[in-house]
Amino acid sequence: MNEVMLLREAGPEAPPLSPGVRSAARAALLAEIEGPAPRRSRRPGRKGAVRIGLAVGTVAAAFATAVVVAAPDGPGTPADSITLVDFEMPTFPLSLDPEPPGLRPAFDGTGDGASIADYHDIDLLEGFTIYVGDDEPERPDATADHRIGDVHEVEVDGREAEVLHGSAMWCPGPEDDLRCTDRGFTELVWERAEDQWVRIEGHGSYDDTARLLEVAGSLVDRPQPATLAVGLAPAGWSVQFYKMGRVLTLVNDDFEQQTLTVQVPLPENVVPPERLLEELAGPLGPVVPVTVHGSPAHLVLLDAGYLDERIWFLQARFPDGTVYELQAPDAFTQEQVVAMAEQVTFHP
Repeated sequence: MNEVMLLREAGPEAPPLSPGVRSAARAALLAEIEGPAPRRSRRPGRKGAVRIGLAVGTVAAAFATAVVVAAPDGPGTPADSITLVDFEMPTFPLSLDPEPPGLRPAFDGTGDGASIADYHDIDLLEGFTIYVGDDEPERPDATADHRIGDVHEVEVDGREAEVLHGSAMWCPGPEDDLRCTDRGFTELVWERAEDQWVRIEGHGSYDDTARLLEVAGSLVDRPQPATLAVGLAPAGWSVQFYKMGRVLTLVNDDFEQQTLTVQVPLPENVVPPERLLEELAGPLGPVVPVTVHGSPAHLVLLDAGYLDERIWFLQARFPDGTVYELQAPDAFTQEQVVAMAEQVTFHP
């Protein structure tokens, strides 16, 4: 979904947002926003939307077992056929050993790999977020909604580290139901290895220096794959970004306007199959019944609302019943959309 379509469906004069529109708008918005997901405490200076670069590096793909199907030449798309190949997802460089009980990671990253691992319980009250980067993180400044308290020095595996205590406004609710509260945090920062800086921000029972030092001591050099992943993708495409463990976008390296998105919508945003034509914007035909993961799935061709572009929208379910969606340009055939959907995995 693009800006014109969003304005048409969700602008000031539009009717109340439907779950389908809200779900698609969420994915489109995430494509424009850089940084931690809204569920995390917001850092000063990150309130504005920062556009993420389109060229974010190429992920290696193994060219065995290629699936070649002649694709239509859709408006605004290259005339070459799409070739699907085995695809290797980028990873987060670190793991925890032992893993914290009751907490599972969700990763944020680009084609260069994930830089954020978020370990929290289902209510997002207990847990911590790990940030990894090449440069030393800047210490946050005190603001009206971000307060800084005690700062002191500690050691992590013999290396100097800094601990900072503070509190920040935290808004865990959805966009239309913000419930902001003042939440305390403890932050641990150190250079774990040369040019590898780590920042851990803890909340709830992890808002504690000793707990964060335990987490820091359990970090090991063992890469972790993304929570939401594809095993099959077009040749010449790479990961543009993945966020919150629920949204993944690939981009055509030679035609950056062409992207595809896989997302796992929140349960309240799942559209019942019988209402897809009613809830989705710009349907160009009937719902096509297909089979994915051995279960019924539903495919619709949509008018993207911009420069006569069209997109495929596929709604399917993982074996455990979790609904996911795949949106791809109409340069893909129906068979290719289904083939990609078959190779999507989700490990929340």
